[in-house]
Amino acid sequence: MDDKMALSGIKVVEVSTWVAGPSCGMWLGEWGADVVRVEPIEGDPARGLMQSGVVPVTDFNWFWEMANRSKRGIAADLHHKAGQEIVHKLVEKADVFLANLRPGTLKRAGLDYETLSQLNPRLIYANINGYGPKGPGADWPSFDEIGFWARSGIMAGLGEPDTPLVPLRGSMGDHTTGMFTLGGIALALYARERTGRGQRVDLSLLGNGVWVAGVDIQAALIYNMEIPRYSRKTMGNPLYNHYECKDGKWFQFQMLQTDRYWAGVCKALEREDLEHDPKCASHEKRIESSTEIIAIFDEIFATRNRDEWAPRFDENNLIWGPAQTAMEVTQDPCVLENNYITEYEHHSGRKVKGITCPIQLSQTPSRTPQGAPEFSQHTEEVLLELGYSWDDISKLKDEKVIP
Repeated sequence: MDDKMALSGIKVVEVSTWVAGPSCGMWLGEWGADVVRVEPIEGDPARGLMQSGVVPVTDFNWFWEMANRSKRGIAADLHHKAGQEIVHKLVEKADVFLANLRPGTLKRAGLDYETLSQLNPRLIYANINGYGPKGPGADWPSFDEIGFWARSGIMAGLGEPDTPLVPLRGSMGDHTTGMFTLGGIALALYARERTGRGQRVDLSLLGNGVWVAGVDIQAALIYNMEIPRYSRKTMGNPLYNHYECKDGKWFQFQMLQTDRYWAGVCKALEREDLEHDPKCASHEKRIESSTEIIAIFDEIFATRNRDEWAPRFDENNLIWGPAQTAMEVTQDPCVLENNYITEYEHHSGRKVKGITCPIQLSQTPSRTPQGAPEFSQHTEEVLLELGYSWDDISKLKDEKVIP
């Protein structure tokens, strides 16, 4: 155990599936906690995503790896009483129980808050579900495309008007909800230091989505107003827009104080004549003439590649950023210099690069990642730690409680 990490000494029992819960468990592990991940006897379906047609098939299961690093993995049949007893024994010595299952599923498995908090009153019990622990959706199934993206209002607000809605990419709702859950667990652990009591931590994909879409929803709350989808051709502020360059690459301007930046924009574009054009002479005039200005900008930006525009923007202190592809992000000097990507030795013998936690602590840094466990890799090890004998383990295998 490394005492230099923020969560050194914390024990976590994770009974989760797919991505939202596992991503939180991974961060708990990389901040120093001992995380034991309990998979179903048939394995987490996330292990088989490569065969689903959703992501490319490769010889290394990177999808499984990214949400399950730095944990120990066991498997047990939680429909079986003996399987439930394994989790109960783990919980008795744990600080945190983490799940992302429906309340009814947890209740049937003997893993509801009432049961586990009686076993361990100091337990932090964290669960993520689709639509919150109360109301009609408490037991509805959900993925982040539905609860976080579609139902929350995010999806309906994106994309050009009169075009199909924009689909979610790559577990964005799961990853952000998992990170929020990390914060909730940290709050509960801090409260336990003062009170000695554990408590329940609830998060949902919908609740996360409502916060992410908060600007639109706050407008609806106060003024019963639906903010319409924006068209980049008619954006009210031409300096708050995205533009395509000669090479087909895009960038984003975000300068809300147009009076402050207008002269620099004109100089970067070599169109100083626009600086004092009557249609562009003030912030109010630029808003009135935004459609015309955007059309002029579109023609100008189409004359040079994005890499040619970049130094011009920087020389004039403009607020802008390239719309990068995933491959471009992996080479971004800001990403690399801040160690947002790391390389580590995987137990398979290969070197693996992975994304690090965006939270950085100066005195208690996170650990170097450890490879995600193979299916049931640590089952025997963990059971022996709990006091099971080899005869007990053999019996559990015969009864198909463990693989």
